[in-house]
Amino acid sequence: MAIPSGSGTEVLKYSKLTALSNTHTDGITGVANHIYTIISIIAVEMTSTADELLNMVLFDSDGTSNQHWLMYQQPLPRTKIFVWNDKFVFSGDKRLRFFLTTTGDADVTISYIDQDWT
Repeated sequence: MAIPSGSGTEVLKYSKLTALSNTHTDGITGVANHIYTIISIIAVEMTSTADELLNMVLFDSDGTSNQHWLMYQQPLPRTKIFVWNDKFVFSGDKRLRFFLTTTGDADVTISYIDQDWT
């Protein structure tokens, strides 16, 4: 992606995943000519039966190649909240995916800025 030189939009957004389990789930599906700045991620383990391990991976648009691990097996204690406040940026048609190591149940909320340069 070239450095933007024209006018564009900058919108504060959020994405919500409910009942996250051990299946890879897109939190953000990127679009070409967009820049995404992640502000925070809040994860909540929704059951009282077991602790979970949360994973976050950035993939290319096909969802399988060039994986980049951002969070690997982050402990998510039962009925507790985990907050990720580290900012990071990705651009273009990437996929920010989440999944649990087990078949548990967690909700994830992502706050981010979407800069559209199309």
